[in-house]
Amino acid sequence: MNAEWFLVGGAWLFGLVLLMVVVLLAVMVVRAFVIATRSGQEPFLLTPTATHHAPPPRSMARQILDQRLAHGQITLDEYQERLRVLGETSNV
Repeated sequence: MNAEWFLVGGAWLFGLVLLMVVVLLAVMVVRAFVIATRSGQEPFLLTPTATHHAPPPRSMARQILDQRLAHGQITLDEYQERLRVLGETSNV
């Protein structure tokens, strides 16, 4: 197999294609960044991959109610009724 074509004429073609791929990728990243900032979102490159928001802290009454349910001191119906009185939602 004769590899002289690559050394003579193919190397510049390979370099040109590689340069075009790099430029295309750079343009795509910049466009995505600009579109995200224009729409008011935080750019995806700057946001953490896993954004977990901590749940709001539970009131002391809710904590006691959860413990009483866990220990079997109240039924699920009583638990849900008392949550309704407290103005909180159930995640059971």
